Amino acid sequence: MMHDQDGLLRAQALEAYEAIPSLDAHGELTRLILAEVALLTRKYRCVRRHDVPHIAELTGLLDVLWQEVQEAEALSMQEAH
Repeated sequence: MMHDQDGLLRAQALEAYEAIPSLDAHGELTRLILAEVALLTRKYRCVRRHDVPHIAELTGLLDVLWQEVQEAEALSMQEAH
């Protein structure tokens, strides 16, 4: 039951964020939010999963973000040469 509620809340949050035309104008605030999320994931990584259920998901999403950033940087460097 809790998982269903989490899914609904996640869908509502995604819908709200998708309504923002571009996060570029909010880059500094977005970076601050990501930094706080990163700190929370490090702090609670060793807590039992049922105590803080979204840490693994947050950690995975941060990993994907950094992978995409590194891929974009690599592509940009290739295009520069």
